[in-house]
Amino acid sequence: MDKHIGVSVRDVVEFILRSGNIDVGAISANRAVEGTALHQLIQGKRKEEAPKLGLNYVSEKKLFISYPMTDFTFLVDGRADGVYSKGGKVIIIEEIKSTLKPLALIECNCSHWHWAQAKCYGYICAKLGGLDSVEIWLTYGHLKSFELKEFKETFSIEELEMFFADLMEKYRIFAKMDMDRIDLRNETAKVLKFPYTNFRSGQRELCVSVFAAVAGKKKLFAQAPTGIGKTVSAIYPSVKALGEGKAIKIFYCTAKVVTRVVAEETLRLMEERGLRMRSITLTAKEKICMFGKCNPLICPNAHGHFDRVNGAILDLVENNTVITREVVQKYADKHLVCPFELGLDASLFCDCIICDYNHVYDPKSKLKRYFTEGGDFIVLTDEAHNLTDRARDMFSADLTKVEFDLVSKTFPGEQQLKKLGKRIAKEILAVAKEGRPSDNPVSYTMKVSLEKLFQRLIDFAAEAHEILENGNPSDELLQLYFRAMDFLRVSELYDARYTTFVEMQQEGKPSIKLLCLDPSLLLAKAESASLASVFFSATLTPLPYFRQILGGDEKDYILQLRSPFSPKNLCLMADKSISTKYVDREKSYEPIAKDLSVMAKSKAGNYIAFFPSYDYLNKVLAIFTEKYPNIPTLAQSSGMDDKNREAFLESFKPGGKQTLLGFAVLGGVFSEGIDLKSDRLIGAAIIGVALPLICPERDAISKYYQESGKRGFDFAYVYPGMNKVLQAAGRVIRSETDRGAVLLIDSRYGRSDYKDLFPPEWAHCIYLNGYSTQEKMLKNFWDEKEKELLDGKM
Repeated sequence: MDKHIGVSVRDVVEFILRSGNIDVGAISANRAVEGTALHQLIQGKRKEEAPKLGLNYVSEKKLFISYPMTDFTFLVDGRADGVYSKGGKVIIIEEIKSTLKPLALIECNCSHWHWAQAKCYGYICAKLGGLDSVEIWLTYGHLKSFELKEFKETFSIEELEMFFADLMEKYRIFAKMDMDRIDLRNETAKVLKFPYTNFRSGQRELCVSVFAAVAGKKKLFAQAPTGIGKTVSAIYPSVKALGEGKAIKIFYCTAKVVTRVVAEETLRLMEERGLRMRSITLTAKEKICMFGKCNPLICPNAHGHFDRVNGAILDLVENNTVITREVVQKYADKHLVCPFELGLDASLFCDCIICDYNHVYDPKSKLKRYFTEGGDFIVLTDEAHNLTDRARDMFSADLTKVEFDLVSKTFPGEQQLKKLGKRIAKEILAVAKEGRPSDNPVSYTMKVSLEKLFQRLIDFAAEAHEILENGNPSDELLQLYFRAMDFLRVSELYDARYTTFVEMQQEGKPSIKLLCLDPSLLLAKAESASLASVFFSATLTPLPYFRQILGGDEKDYILQLRSPFSPKNLCLMADKSISTKYVDREKSYEPIAKDLSVMAKSKAGNYIAFFPSYDYLNKVLAIFTEKYPNIPTLAQSSGMDDKNREAFLESFKPGGKQTLLGFAVLGGVFSEGIDLKSDRLIGAAIIGVALPLICPERDAISKYYQESGKRGFDFAYVYPGMNKVLQAAGRVIRSETDRGAVLLIDSRYGRSDYKDLFPPEWAHCIYLNGYSTQEKMLKNFWDEKEKELLDGKM
């Protein structure tokens, strides 16, 4: 049976004919004006003029041709910006390009790739219409002035056919390689067995649910406690779905390096079991760039990047299956190309893309090559409890008066830029004053039109882009340009789910933030570009809340699995006699220190106490070290670098011969994502209920949901806090053989609304009645575990 490969004209042209340097236009996610308005303006003008010329005009004309090659047939589609016809026959094809480059500097170059799209459309029309020739117009429209510059050329069918054949032959090498990859992947995926001998408790159910979500083109929200094996349970059924042709690519999204590594190891394990498919891990530009801050105007690898990158892609994908960050960097260095752009291009020839949330959801940095048009993709979002706040950040943007005040000092030679910067600074101050309540608060929300500010930013971004494209390698201007662009981009998303938030900074100079209160609609829109989305975490509590706020609805699946570990392995206690509310904190320090000492003295080993803030941590730490100097302590500090973080974790030695009590912050790097197995951690105390800092932004979120008929305070504060508590508690029991204790310290843990948020495996929680109860509980627990060891029951 003849094999078919679907491709778009634009993708083929951009991939094969790109050349030269990475420039500002190549790396900017959008221009100051997207170009859509300009396209529509030109197309509207053409439609009016066509009848006067005796012609018919159609904009956004869909085109398609079947183009046979030796090994397969290309199914080529595209969309021409404009097509003129007469008597049913196409006579003119127009391609429209928007630019900020001075039109006087643009010259006619028929070999330029801008001509290539129109020539492909011209070939399709000439071939299908039996035409001898086609006239092609290449029209440049200036985004700022809306002026036009037109180039017109007539091409014979022979010229177009030769051009098209050469283009498709060059692309055939990559297409054939990709077709062979898919065939081998499908063949091996169909026969792939689960990579472990047995399923853990809950693991089969999660696998089945993921496959059902893919087959039903649904979303799944799954709470899968630690130990179930979430990663393999999400990836394995997704691979099987690829093998059956239900999907074409997997995106594994996670916010943490450690979970990316687990995904890579899972794919290696499947490869050992016979699977033949290719994965790639994408890394943020600033982390993989050799200079740490991307500026293509001064980067040596950016110069001539597009002349070398296709050779680098072939070399990379032909010689690797699990492509990690280190592998991408190695081949980028070998071929002298940008590692970030190499990773993006190589992903086209991969089955699984391991990436950050923003590659899928963030409008300014999502992978547009996939998610602009969408496709039959499976998106697996790990640690999905983190996505809510990340999404709010992605869909929000801010600007400050200070940064535009500095334009005059930073760019003294750019007179027009200085003038525009002053106008923006003035407008930010004006709207902030207009919307400020009469009691002059430092922070407030407002409902004031920002249209004038948006127009000022469009002018500024256009001027900045022109300066950058003309070779000014200023990092400061590049970053300010991106910030202005981000603000404009978010302004197009602004609706009733947003508010404008103002904060008066130094010397009364305001910042203005377009604050996303409810990300659910925008997440749902992002998810609609995929076949199926699976959200999973050990802590999605409560599930209906996460389903709603992460873009799902009642038709989507939810799954709550029980922990595979016996509740008998966890001694769970709550001290509800201590209030950790801000007004009561000072009198809580000594009782908390006493609680921690009782826990640490119960058995030699490693413990961590998690606090809601560094201030609280340090206050209790000072009292603890004074009263209990014989118990060694170790404290997390603000701004720890990777080296100090590793040293902190390395201090938790196995063996249980000595006691160490760590002091760390709830919601920080040590309260989730770390894996201290066996007796490297045998106990944790959680002080407080981890409410986010009460602030005007959170209050605005609370108010929005309350007015929407939801439990506003719970949505803004309680639910995010409780998930941090569950994450911290989950550090203790990491495997079937782990044993440990968790102590919850706060009066609110005795309330029914908090008890309702406890997972099923916490049903045996004991509420303490004084320190002696804790001592007795812990003694009995550890004595029983010691006896089990002696009896050989473990």
